[in-house]
Amino acid sequence: MVPLQTPLRYIIQRALLAYYGTVLHLAALIIVWICTIFLAIGLQRKAINKTENFQQANIKQKKQKERRIIKTVFVLATTYLACSTPIAVTMLVTHFVPEFETTRALARISRVSQMLSGLMNQINSNANLFIFIYMGSKFRETFLRLFGNRSP
Repeated sequence: MVPLQTPLRYIIQRALLAYYGTVLHLAALIIVWICTIFLAIGLQRKAINKTENFQQANIKQKKQKERRIIKTVFVLATTYLACSTPIAVTMLVTHFVPEFETTRALARISRVSQMLSGLMNQINSNANLFIFIYMGSKFRETFLRLFGNRSP
């Protein structure tokens, strides 16, 4: 079977590439940033309200916990953004520079860019586990309890 090379197919393919590749990736990046900012603001407000309600001894401990949560969220969001930006840029360039498509003159650069973008997405998925292990004490304890050394 040979796919038909019609103008309508080309237009549909470009529209789908623009939507799935560019719009959805950029929307996800923007939503992650906005949600991260709102979450950090909300956690800071919550920390301020808690300090008014707790005894002086618990205030320092609660503030540290809230700061650790905010730091974890920012590290996760930054990792996601750093790893997802290449695929969004690749798709954006592919949409606006037709020569960047895999069937044109810049096919090798396009393929390498897509492979590196896919690799960055995989790195993001793997990095999340290590971020949670490093920054989350409860997660780390549970992880070690489940997968730690067990004697037979």
